[in-house]
Amino acid sequence: MKSDIKIEIGMRIRQLRRKKGLTIEETAHLAGVHPNYLGEAERGKKNFSVATLEKIAKALEAPVSELFSGRIANFAAKSGPGGRLASLCKDASPEEQDFIIKTAKFILRNKR
Repeated sequence: MKSDIKIEIGMRIRQLRRKKGLTIEETAHLAGVHPNYLGEAERGKKNFSVATLEKIAKALEAPVSELFSGRIANFAAKSGPGGRLASLCKDASPEEQDFIIKTAKFILRNKR
């Protein structure tokens, strides 16, 4: 079974890569990793070494800590509506993610 941290980091890499307008192939080339590895890593199917995380972060022009930030994993591990919520959040900015989460919480509190 995949660990949540691999899924979270993979989703964050994908989010940052898309935000930069890079393809998997371009990012893999810049990071010095195989495109298949990067694609599987984005899907949470690969373990990361610290050195590889550093290469990917450098390719994305982001600090390594940026790969661990975000609120995506709080919803990605859940199935059903939580999984659908995660798919909405995966390409959203941190501000948009906060808005989506606050809106969902408001709806849940006031559903009576």
